Amino acid sequence: MTYKTHIVGGIVLAGVMHQSYFTLTELGFVCYYVGAVVGSLLPDIDHPQSLISQQVAFLHYPFRRFGHRKATHSLLAVVSLMGLMYVLFGKNYIGLGVGLGYLSHLLLDMLNPRGVPLLYPFTKYKYKILGKIHTGEKGEEIVYFILMVGLLILAIKALSLSPLLDHWGF
Repeated sequence: MTYKTHIVGGIVLAGVMHQSYFTLTELGFVCYYVGAVVGSLLPDIDHPQSLISQQVAFLHYPFRRFGHRKATHSLLAVVSLMGLMYVLFGKNYIGLGVGLGYLSHLLLDMLNPRGVPLLYPFTKYKYKILGKIHTGEKGEEIVYFILMVGLLILAIKALSLSPLLDHWGF
């Protein structure tokens, strides 16, 4: 998936969790969703051509030796990052946003035929969901469109127009 699909995916997953389980202050809202955007890009820090690697190149170097879609595309990476976020920021919504964005990245990459080694380094088996969506091709455009529709629905619900959506069965 391209960075734009990962960003929208991170925002949508964070939005679903936010609207389903908790409220945020204005500052918490900004921190949470910025965290989700950053988290949605972080797994590709192991790829030199990714947006995140190009923006903060020095972060790419420790991860490049693993190769793309290995250590940074695992559940161990998610748990480690969440632990680091807790140590750095304590219990707050920044870390939760980062973690959800990161998780959305892994889920979206599982749509790709290459899959994701969720249990790396314990096994190199790559998990897939469908496994037919190639980066930058028509399938990704469809996924991006679906995510944008989801984002629109979340935005409408957030603007308190939810009775209209409830009427339509959303």
